[in-house]
Amino acid sequence: MKARYLVLAGLAVLAAGCGNASSSAGSAGSTALPTPTPASTSTVAEKYLAAANGIDAAYLQWNSAIVGVTQTSALVAPASAYAAALTTFDNAVQGIGASGTAAADISTLITDDEAVITDLNGVGSASSYATWSAQITTDGTKAIAAGDAVRAALGLPPS
Repeated sequence: MKARYLVLAGLAVLAAGCGNASSSAGSAGSTALPTPTPASTSTVAEKYLAAANGIDAAYLQWNSAIVGVTQTSALVAPASAYAAALTTFDNAVQGIGASGTAAADISTLITDDEAVITDLNGVGSASSYATWSAQITTDGTKAIAAGDAVRAALGLPPS
């Protein structure tokens, strides 16, 4: 029961770390995009928030689908949908024209999100719910910190 609460809380914070109020991020297998011309910080911040807002609905669907679930097999479909949405988010923020610290922080966020996406995609083969929950909580915590670093670099409030 405590592990389920930690997963729910961890993913809620992960979602908030990327979005405005309750959104998230990720990108396993994202394709390399051409290097964009650096944009102003305010333009990059607007684009980041637009991408983050797009993940909100996916997070809310994920969150409602996992409430009360303790069997990893029941998480496969919602985890797959959420992983796809996180990948879309990461692909979007990868090409928003950030430079300097913000670009480096976005790169770190994408890398950390890839671990979360791997966890989501691997839920069906997890040895146990507790093991999977612990791993996604650890990886999600790193992604949350990376999302907050991006937000700070863009002059946005923390999650």
